[in-house]
Order: sequence, then C-alpha cells, then structure tokens
Amino acid sequence: MTSASTRIAPLVLAVLTPVAFGQVEAPSFDNVPYVQDTGWVAPTSPAGRALELCASFNVDQEGAEWIRLYFEDVVLAGDPLAGTGAELRITSMLDGGLQVLNAIEVERWGRSTAYFNGDSLVVEVWARPGTGTSRVQLKAMDMGTPPLLGTTSICGPNDDRLPSTDPRSGRLLPVGCTGWLIQDCAGCFLTAGHCTGNIQVIQFNVPPSSSSGSIQNPPPSDQYPVDGASLQSNGGQGVGNDWAYFGAFPNGTSGLTATQAQGPGFLLSAPPQPGGADIRITGFGTDSTPPERNQTQQTHVGPLVTNSGTTVQYQTDTTGGNSGSPVIWEQADTAVGIHTHGGCSSSGGQNSGTSFSHPDLQSALASPQGICGAGLAASGTPTLLPPLQPVMVSAQALGPVVAGSVTLHERPGATGLFQSIPMTDMGGGMYTAQLPGYACGDAPEYFISAQSVTCGQVFAPVGGAADPIVAAVGVANTSFADDFEAAQGWQTASTATTGDWQRGVPVNDPSWAYDPSSDGDGSGSCFVTQNTAGNSDVDNGEVRLTSPPLAVAGAASQVDYLYYLELTNQNAEDALTVEVSADGGASWAQLRRHDASTGGGWVADTLTPAELSGAGVLPGSNMLLRFTANDANAQSIVEAGVDGVEVGTVECDPTSIGVVECFPAAANSSGEAGTLRAEGSSAAGDNDVQLIAESLPVNTLGYFLVSRDAGLIVSPGGSSGNLCLSGSIGRYAGDVLTSGAAGEFLFQLDLTALPQPTGAIGAVSGDTFRFQAWFRDFTIFPTSNFTHSLAISFD
Repeated sequence: MTSASTRIAPLVLAVLTPVAFGQVEAPSFDNVPYVQDTGWVAPTSPAGRALELCASFNVDQEGAEWIRLYFEDVVLAGDPLAGTGAELRITSMLDGGLQVLNAIEVERWGRSTAYFNGDSLVVEVWARPGTGTSRVQLKAMDMGTPPLLGTTSICGPNDDRLPSTDPRSGRLLPVGCTGWLIQDCAGCFLTAGHCTGNIQVIQFNVPPSSSSGSIQNPPPSDQYPVDGASLQSNGGQGVGNDWAYFGAFPNGTSGLTATQAQGPGFLLSAPPQPGGADIRITGFGTDSTPPERNQTQQTHVGPLVTNSGTTVQYQTDTTGGNSGSPVIWEQADTAVGIHTHGGCSSSGGQNSGTSFSHPDLQSALASPQGICGAGLAASGTPTLLPPLQPVMVSAQALGPVVAGSVTLHERPGATGLFQSIPMTDMGGGMYTAQLPGYACGDAPEYFISAQSVTCGQVFAPVGGAADPIVAAVGVANTSFADDFEAAQGWQTASTATTGDWQRGVPVNDPSWAYDPSSDGDGSGSCFVTQNTAGNSDVDNGEVRLTSPPLAVAGAASQVDYLYYLELTNQNAEDALTVEVSADGGASWAQLRRHDASTGGGWVADTLTPAELSGAGVLPGSNMLLRFTANDANAQSIVEAGVDGVEVGTVECDPTSIGVVECFPAAANSSGEAGTLRAEGSSAAGDNDVQLIAESLPVNTLGYFLVSRDAGLIVSPGGSSGNLCLSGSIGRYAGDVLTSGAAGEFLFQLDLTALPQPTGAIGAVSGDTFRFQAWFRDFTIFPTSNFTHSLAISFD
C-alpha cells in the first residue's frame, strides 16, 4: 500500500534517491466502441485450394492518428496447421500496412490487431471453399490522439540525444516503454519491471512520429505479440530492483521471429566500475524538439557514475518512454543493465538502472518460461481429450532446431514408458503431431522435445518428462459458469481503505501500469480490484469476493478459474488466496495462495476433485468459493482480477463404442463442428447400438448414412462439409430426424437391417461399418453439412 497523497501514477518511488522516477509514457489514445459483424460467411465457389474473399467491411474513425482493433469473437474455418485455415486480413488505407491473422494468430494477439497508421482500415475474411463458415465480430478500437509533450531527466542544459537505428531495441505498447533483444536461446527480451503491467506488442524499425507528435507505426510485419506465459518480472520495486524478462511470438505475416528479422540481440555482461566507462542509452523516449522524434528511437552516451550492488547510475539523457532501455557499456558494446528511473536535471543528478548482476534477474534468465523456455513452446496443448479420438497438438520453435528432432512423447497414464511420435514440420517453426485416442479412465501425459542448434536438448514444458502436461479424457459437464457479463449474486466485503472488488470492463488506465488491460476470457467483463483510473490498488487490508452457492454435481467436480495478479512485493506477505466452504461460510479451507505476479496477463488454474473432497465438499452439496486480495505490506502495490469461473465434472461414457474417423468435421452454423458417437454393445447379436450426433444447428433436419468403406469427398454437391464414406453408401432417408433445441440426433440402429443401395443387410461378427450424419445447414445461403464419421467393428 502507498497512499494516494504520496504516490503519483505512473511514477515509481525511489529507493536510493528521492528524485528518481519511472519513465513510462503511454502514447495518447482513446478507446471507443466500434461494432461490426460479418455474420456467418463461407465461399460460394466449388471446393478447391485457393482462398476466396468471403466478407469485407471498412473501419473509419475520422481524426484518428492510428488505429488498433479489438474483436468480440473471431471464428475462422478450416485448419491453419493443415494449410486450409481461413484468414483475417486488415489493411491500412493510408500506407497499405497489411496484417494477416489465422486462428492461431488471433489468439496470440489476444483477439486484437497490430497498430495501423491513419484513420481508415479494410477488414477482410478469406477462406477456402469447403472448409466451413467463418465469422468476425468487432467490438472496439484504440484511436491515437495528439500527445501532450514534455521533457524530463535530461542531464544538463541540453537534450543531446540523437536519432538512431539500433535493430536490437524495440518500442513496447500500449504501456509506452522500451524492450530489447538479448542473445539467449530463444531470442527473448528484457525491460523494466514497472513496464510489465500492460505490455502486449513490441515494435521494431519505428518510423518518425507525426507533426503533432503522435506515434506512427512500422508495418505489421515488424510488430510481435508478447507471450504472457513467458513473462517473469518483479513488478518494479525501486532503483536497482526493477527488471523483467519476456518473449514474443513470431510475426504471423512475415513468419519470422524478432531475432530472424532484426539479427542477434545484446550480449550481457556485468557492469564496469566508474572512471572512464561510458554508458549509452538507446530507447523510445518522449521529445518535442522536433515532435517527429517523439517516442522514436534515440540514443545518447554519458559517463558511468555509480556501480553499487544492483544499481548502476549514469549521466546519460533519457525521458518518459525510456524505461526498460538497455544500459550499454559503450566501450564493450555489451548490455550491463536495464534503465528504469530518471533523476537528471539541468543542474545535475543522474539516471538509474538495475544491474545485470541482480540475482533474481539471473535466476529468471536461468529458468526461462513460455516461449523463452530454451526456444520451444507447446502452443496447442489440450488438457481435455475426447474419448477414442486422435487430437492434434502443436509446438513453436523460436530458434533453429535439428531437422527431424522435434518429437511428441506421450503415455496413457502416470506409469509406463513414454512413446515417441515424430512431429511434422509445418513451416515457420511450427510442428504438429496427433495424440492417439485414449479410453475412459486414462489420464494421459505428454511433452515435446527438440534438439536446439544453439542450446542442445530442450523441452516444452521446460521440465520434460519430470513435468509433463496432464490431460483428462471425457467431456465437460458444466453446472455453473460465470463470465461476469451479468450479475449472478457474488458478494464483496472489505477491510481495506481502497481497492474493493468491482465487476465491469477493465478501465486499462495507460498511466497506471498495474491493472489488467482486458478481461481474461474475452467476454469483456470480469471482477477487478477497484476498477477506476489512477491509483486503484488494494491498500491497508484485504478485499473479499464470495460466490453464490454453487452446486457440486458429482464426485469428479472441479473448479476452473482465471486470475490476474500484479504485486510489487512478490513471494511475501501480499497474496491472492482462494478458499472454499462446505458449510455455508461457517468455516473455510484455503486451497490456493497466489503470491507471484502473472506478468500482465491472466493465468488459468483448477481446484481438483481431490482438493475439493479434502476440503469437505461432497457430491450433491452446495459450496461457496471466495477470492481474497490482501495488502499486508505498507509500501507495496496489489492489483487482482478474477474471471471465467466454472464448476463442473469431466464425464466419460465407458459404454461408448466405435473409433472416430475423418476428424474434425467442418464447422457448421452453430459455430462448432458436428460430432458423432455411439453407445451400447459392439456384439452384433445384441443388436444394441444408439447413434448420437451432437453440436448440430438447432431445429434442423437430417439423417444417417452407412457404408463399409471410408473415403473423403470435399463439399459434395456444394455442401459445407465433407463426406467421409465411399463405396456402397446406404441412407436412412426414411428416418428423417430433427435436432430440436439441443442440436442433436438420437437414432437406435437395427443391426439386422442396415440400408444399402441394393437392399438391407445384417451386421455379423467381424464386420466393420462406418456411420455419418448429414444435416441441413444455413450460412449465407441454404446448404448442408456432415459430422465426422464413426467406425464400429462388430464381434
């Protein structure tokens, strides 16, 4: 806690000198609603490989210096890993800047876009015929406005900074700081810890600003989305104790990593001693002389003044926006620290940074996370797997790897040997492979390995076999879900002076670096601590958020939630705790104590069935869930958020029979792909098989097909889906079904009379028959679609 009378956002209080201040300077902008919806769209041409324009709309905001878009939802048909994915293309009408996003890139960019110059954009959806329907829903934009310019922390009477083009330094947005490449295995970045409350994009090759001083942006191909899972930061705790380490995904438009595009980063070394050593600061500080230099790359060299403990100080010119810049030992051209605080004036003083020798920074560099994990990140890692269905997983290599070395390792449970599956190189450092189908009761584990050219054997997750990804088999059955778009009875209470929980869209004050920039699940709203601009953290106590009574459906119930946490005093007194009560709030059991920052992003967590049972929560009962953000350190900042709370079970039907083929199906107008399963007995003589087609459009008509032979015909007769059968195909045309409000077909087979073109036949032991559901669908015109197929071998 720091009282409002002693803290002025976004300044960070000094530890060694009372005049030091953090140098964050968010570019000036307004966030405004802007709603557009393409509806469900699909190509109208016959099936083929060529992309076709499906929808287009203009975005016009008169007076905007630049624009960044935010989407309510984006559904892009097809599979980008298989080369059939639809694309979202955004083009600036001012300079032709183009960004291309597929379904993977949309998520990496957090359902937002790069920054575009000008006040007019064109948004287009391109897709391949036969891959299904797509939809883009736009909800808001950031529009750049002219800034108010000032000058601070210039050492002496003159601003001696000069324009520079060092390819290693980039501009961090929307926070308004500097980040820089380093020569670690993955080509990741360093910046100041107090910048990490809101870093989303790092830009390189930044052009001059406008005549009003408003930033101008490089092409989208020079902009990279930050990987929140990679971010390690202490949040900024004063002079000499302020650092962050993070990575960014490759650029989806160019296919290049930042290192591939910009070249090697800075070498790191311990700082020299004062006396002849010079320090260069290269970053994106504010400027008004001329305004075209505002928040563009500039550099200056001055003498090193102090090297003491974890603090370095120097008489080198900086301004707001320089926070996070590399502290460069000029004579050696190595980075010896991170610039964090201004303290110079026309009459003297010095600016300050955190030394590369800081032990916590050294520990972070030795234990990279996310995409910084030695350059290998598992980018598609499902933890809930449908029974008996192969599922695709993917990994991103951020640096060069030995050809053929990227491997998926899997096993059906916690015992036994991992089996190795070579992954396919999809280009751009992306690799894919399929997990085999697992049975009910399995608890699969898997990890990915590769031989890095520069770092040797690497793993994702970093722990490899010692810390694999653990998945469940079945389907989720949710008994309670809250995205906080509407009030569902949550109660708040507080012993703190400020910072109580509030529900709404995060304010995202650009001058307050600690609150979330958006909600966690993409719906828009969440619960955050004091959702107001400025100094809005929890002070002098704790704030509690308590759920309404939540039904526990079964013994396998679990609680999933997303949380946000920004602490300047980590792994100490301050924390976000998670508790449950089985007796209406008379007693509470603490199941989580989060005491480390989430690095400016949201993190998913699960309270397991075993943990709930151990806390006395029984099947069929109600429980209460409580989140408490606590500020116990009088000099610290505590900001927290909660979103996407779900209570449910993972259910797996052991009576399911058959093996899924031709998976997944094309998405239909429900936004999902139709699925097919069967229950009953695979013994032909029992004549007990029920087909269940799910995730269909509501109130649609259709029927089942049957054949001995598998096949693949893309978009037969102009359908939006794929026929997965061949040979002699029988149709249950006399048994037309309706999907009703549930969007499903249920059909009991008669195994003694399976339809065929030449007449009905019976299934006997040793036969394998394949089934598929056909149904009416509607995108922008009436069409049809299919589920995937299901092969049943009878005994």
